[in-house]
Parts: sequence; structure tokens; C-alpha cells
Amino acid sequence: MDIKSMMLSLAEEQADGIKSGFVNYIQSEEFETKLATKMDKAVNIPFTSDQREEAMFRELADILTDILAGLVGD
Repeated sequence: MDIKSMMLSLAEEQADGIKSGFVNYIQSEEFETKLATKMDKAVNIPFTSDQREEAMFRELADILTDILAGLVGD
């Protein structure tokens, strides 16, 4: 194996590791909570209690993180 092939192989391994770490972070409870909190602060739904908004944004964050992980993980 020549040096160019070795460097390319190492770069691909590093990229796969970063991708895997990113997918794991997207699917973490920490990221989901941060995303839900940001959405809750950015959007106010009239005639909806804060508790219901929080629960709704938590569910939405769960859906979005699953979609993002699926897009990045492919």
C-alpha cells in the first residue's frame, strides 16, 4: 500500500469516527433537551400552557433528532 492510499484510508477512518460521534451526540438526551428548550423559548403557542408546550417541544425534538441521525447516519 502506498502512502497516498494509507493517508486516504486514515482520513476515511477519522471521518467515520467523527460521523459516529456526531450521530451519538444528536441522539443523546442532552442534545434533545437543549433542542426542546431552544424551541420552547423561541416559540410561544397562544392558549397553550407552558407544561403542554414543553411536552410538545420535547416530542418534536425527539422526532427531529431521529430524522437528523437518519440523514447523517446514511
